[in-house]
Amino acid sequence: MIDSSALDTKIEQLLGTLYLRRFVQLRSLTLTKLLNKNPYLYRAVGIQRPDHLLDGLLTARISSSDETIFGNEFFEPLALWAAQNAKIEGRHASVGAGAGQDISIESATEYFAISVKSGKNIFNSQSDKGQKAEFEQLEARMKKLKKAFHKVVGFGYGRQAQPKIPKPVMKLAGQDFWQLLTDESNFYVRISDAISAPAAAHKAAFEGELLKKHSELLRQFMLDYVEVDGSVRWQKVVEFNSATAKPAQKQAKLKKLVE
Repeated sequence: MIDSSALDTKIEQLLGTLYLRRFVQLRSLTLTKLLNKNPYLYRAVGIQRPDHLLDGLLTARISSSDETIFGNEFFEPLALWAAQNAKIEGRHASVGAGAGQDISIESATEYFAISVKSGKNIFNSQSDKGQKAEFEQLEARMKKLKKAFHKVVGFGYGRQAQPKIPKPVMKLAGQDFWQLLTDESNFYVRISDAISAPAAAHKAAFEGELLKKHSELLRQFMLDYVEVDGSVRWQKVVEFNSATAKPAQKQAKLKKLVE
């Protein structure tokens, strides 16, 4: 069993990196990036107020960014760390040996090539084929080891039903995936428990920065995209998003307003 204090320390370190990336992404966020979102959707759900529209755009952008950051800066490094610190007798875990492989777990008779994904929704048929091809190339190079070769795509959360007839690439999610790495049936719950305290410590600072960014973007949005009566100028929003020639924003006016 992986030591609890070691797990707490690792997760605190990973969350520190994750929030650093979140701050960088938030500070670099611009109104142009927000307006790349589907304007028809927001009008279709009946949004009228400028602040409500900006809230929706900002939330969607941050959520999308967070999913990517969380996968890269939390799930992937935690999975490697967990596999290496499980210290299961006769088994060795290391960084993957080939393209598309994040972790390798090797014993005297078996070799597990593991690709780590944050969640199942990132896969489509094309990326699935690409992952399979990368595994096959690695398997061809590893034949000289004369070990049972297992191709695994592991998802950090969720649930993956196993087919009655085994497929060339095994997909494991949530509890099953973390148990493969650590041989602990409850490791997936231990991750959640360890996140609580350090996440709370970071939350207040991030929310303060988010409030500042919201105010900054709302001021910019009011310049070009809000009528005198306070309603959203949807035609301008759609033109900026989809017109062949993208209209310019009133940067000069904005600078004067901010000063």
